[in-house]
Amino acid sequence: MTTLARNWIQSTGVDLHVEVTGDRVPLSPAIEVTLFRVAQEALANVAKHAGATRAGLTLSYTGAIVLLDIRDNGTGIHNPNGEGFGLSSMRQRLRGVGGSLEIESTPGEGTAVSATIPALQGNPR
Repeated sequence: MTTLARNWIQSTGVDLHVEVTGDRVPLSPAIEVTLFRVAQEALANVAKHAGATRAGLTLSYTGAIVLLDIRDNGTGIHNPNGEGFGLSSMRQRLRGVGGSLEIESTPGEGTAVSATIPALQGNPR
């Protein structure tokens, strides 16, 4: 996630705060790829649509689940339950590994995208 964040900051110029909480555990490759792709798509949406000056990415290990939260201070989403390609893609990816996606947004007050996914463990590295 740190490489993704660093590249995103360089390409957008938007301030991105990254935080990892909890005790990191090795995750299965399917879970890792899903988390990465959801973060990538959510950040792409911030860059394309939000007009944000700040964003945050938090990855939280909470035992049985992993939470990925991406929030921004941009324009917000007028229809957070919409079926745009990016949102549909994130929902589909998460459902494929037993996860879910929630979006909270108020026009003019930014957006928070929250993915919840089982912490299915992979082999220790």
